[in-house]
Amino acid sequence: MKPRLIDKLLLGLVLILFIGIMVVCALTVTGVIPQEDVSAFLDTVMSDGIGYGYLRIGIVIVCAVLAVIAIKLLFTSGKPKEKEASNASLLSSDENGAAYISAASIDSMAQKYIKSNSRIRECSSKVGIDADSRVNISLKAIVLADTNIPELCEKVRTELKEYIETYAGVKVSQIDFMVVNTYSPTNASRLN
Repeated sequence: MKPRLIDKLLLGLVLILFIGIMVVCALTVTGVIPQEDVSAFLDTVMSDGIGYGYLRIGIVIVCAVLAVIAIKLLFTSGKPKEKEASNASLLSSDENGAAYISAASIDSMAQKYIKSNSRIRECSSKVGIDADSRVNISLKAIVLADTNIPELCEKVRTELKEYIETYAGVKVSQIDFMVVNTYSPTNASRLN
């Protein structure tokens, strides 16, 4: 889950205060801040003067707010509000939840489309999904030797884009189609 800006700011505040406390502790232990100064500060805070009562109340309020912030960060950071699978595309989202389609499902659909083309002998595909749920497809194919390759590439890219957008309900931003070899009965190499 990607943390929200407010969570980042609250976490930064808590960490800065924690680091400050740790620095003061380390400087006191090493003798840079004399122990007498720390004792004098604590005696002043704990004294019975009227103004010091407000100081103690302020310290208690600050500590309580920091504790609430820490507890909020502890429980909200583990709650998945966005898609859990990093390789899935958002189909829809509303107050009832969200619907996603995985890259594997889109890859399966692409393979089904590719197998329906009689000019393509073999094809491997790789599907990637970017941060804004747009799909990128990379195809490597072996085609029949007597194929008009530029025409086939354009046809596959156009029709596959329409097919995926229509049936998967996602936007396809890019389709790369590479012909790695041609197939003829004398040239029976396999796709790697």
